Amino acid sequence: MKRTWKRKQRAEDIQEGKEVSMRPDAEATQEERRGERRPPLLVVSFVRKAANSDSLIGIEELCNRIYGGVFMNPNKLKFWVDQDLEKHCFLLLAQELSITWIDNEQYWGWIDQKEKCRHTRGRAVGGVCWLSIWGKFKTIMLSPKTTYEVAFVVKMNKNSRGWHAPVNLNLTLPDGTTQGRIENLDKKQKDGWIDILAGTFMTNAKNIGEISFSFSETGGHWKSGLLIKGVVLRPKD
Repeated sequence: MKRTWKRKQRAEDIQEGKEVSMRPDAEATQEERRGERRPPLLVVSFVRKAANSDSLIGIEELCNRIYGGVFMNPNKLKFWVDQDLEKHCFLLLAQELSITWIDNEQYWGWIDQKEKCRHTRGRAVGGVCWLSIWGKFKTIMLSPKTTYEVAFVVKMNKNSRGWHAPVNLNLTLPDGTTQGRIENLDKKQKDGWIDILAGTFMTNAKNIGEISFSFSETGGHWKSGLLIKGVVLRPKD
């Protein structure tokens, strides 16, 4: 409807002798195209129901929230749509992950933080010698025929120590395929959120099911100063 109005307005301006841009709609700027996009109605309906959104919220406002990020499960799962790729994205927050010794305040503590559209809580390492974090996710919730990356979102504070040994990262797919890699956190930037990649995969017929991912360092030496926000699943294309 918006593009039709623009074409009609351009034609009227030409008839009146006004100076107008002859750029066709197909060559509209990326920002204009992004502004005209809307999430699929199925996504809008799903989010309204899953996030218990007020039925009085208009479609425009709900679409803006979907692009900005909606919490599907309080303090556990955040969902949004990439406005350029039109693909689903998810962030599993720290409360949704399994962490060894998580209930022992001697080793772990809660840190309040501001996540877009709401305050959330991250987990901070007070000091552990055995670090093991893992989680799982159903791929049916992701966009089909899309390459996704799975990454742990962490922050190293300026006083972090004990990270000279690399951490182990693993991603296991529904078909049993496992990806593994190591990452040296000691060389990463301090006091800023960083993504630590666990692996990538394509959402296709053989990968329908549940994926699992882990982040660990079990060498036995003490380490501290790591803040865990969660695990992000985002499309690469």
